[in-house]
Amino acid sequence: MTKYFVRQTFAWVLSCYAAMGFAHAAEFKPTEWERVVEGAKKEGQVAVYHTRGPFEGLFADFSRRFPGIKIVAVSGRGGDLITRIMAERRGDKYLADVYIGSPGTPLDVLYPAKVLESIQPLLILPEIKDPSRWLHKQHHYGDPEGKYIFVFEGVVRSDMAFNTTLLDAREITSYWDLLKPKWKKKIVAMDPNLAGFPTGLLQFAYYHPELGSPFLRQLFGEMEITLVRDGRQIVDWLAIGKFAIALAAPANEVFSAMKQGLPLGRFEPRAFKEGVYMRPTQGSLSVLTRNPHPNATKLFVNWLLSVEGQTLYQKHFMRGDPVFSLREDVPPDPSVEPYKPKPGDKFIAVYRPEFRDLDGAKKVIGEAVKAAQARP
Repeated sequence: MTKYFVRQTFAWVLSCYAAMGFAHAAEFKPTEWERVVEGAKKEGQVAVYHTRGPFEGLFADFSRRFPGIKIVAVSGRGGDLITRIMAERRGDKYLADVYIGSPGTPLDVLYPAKVLESIQPLLILPEIKDPSRWLHKQHHYGDPEGKYIFVFEGVVRSDMAFNTTLLDAREITSYWDLLKPKWKKKIVAMDPNLAGFPTGLLQFAYYHPELGSPFLRQLFGEMEITLVRDGRQIVDWLAIGKFAIALAAPANEVFSAMKQGLPLGRFEPRAFKEGVYMRPTQGSLSVLTRNPHPNATKLFVNWLLSVEGQTLYQKHFMRGDPVFSLREDVPPDPSVEPYKPKPGDKFIAVYRPEFRDLDGAKKVIGEAVKAAQARP
């Protein structure tokens, strides 16, 4: 998989779209846009709290587009940032304008605290406001009301790896194929109770109408899966052939091993007839109420969600996993194209709040493991 866009392709994309996002002034009231730009210049900055990632390059692109407006970036773990924001507000300090990260953290804390602004009134550019330009012809949100946590980026993957000397990927075309007798005692998995377990895989399996509790009960109760707490150990055992299949193997460790020439591969998400699941890595946007730089905030939000902003975001964040913008008019990297959900796909957006609760799934797994251990 390529790590970034092919340079010529990306240059062509930018040449086509460089002015689109902000050359649309004729499509809406010029006074509104001029007011926002002038107001942003007077404010001089926008405070963006974001999770760790290659945001530096993205923010530099924004500064080149609007040289008079500085991004004050505050980086950290999602939970730590949210704790900081809430502590600041309790102290009557309203410092954050924007939060960017996975949607789960703001959904758990900022949304119920009612400290988020509705996104729709902030959108000015017609190219952003038009739902037909987005995946499945709709805006995507991570909150129950569909107003406050705007999801603009997605990644699809299987979160599973295999030893290429022990398994031909063509043998697995359904999640149910993992239950074939030949794979008994040949599967290793991260303990689902660990905080680092990729919840997307578990959400997909538990809430999928063709999988659900019966699948999880058989997988963890009958296949004698080895559960471990060390992601690197999973990859090491997989590489030496102790196991044929790994569930929830850390993607970075798997990619590192593959680059070293070790006999590892990752299951392609589209290989499974049950479909694909998507979640954003860090691509959700929330705006805080009482933000100190309202015009600069609006300017940044519109730039980030424009064709130009999304093209640049996709370039910077195209790393190991197939990241893509949810805009349909932002061409994905060729290596991502096979993964991007298309009309008619079996598709579950696991970031949606209705898929958040995994207590039932963990209960099923726990009972299955306990029953298996009790067998003579």
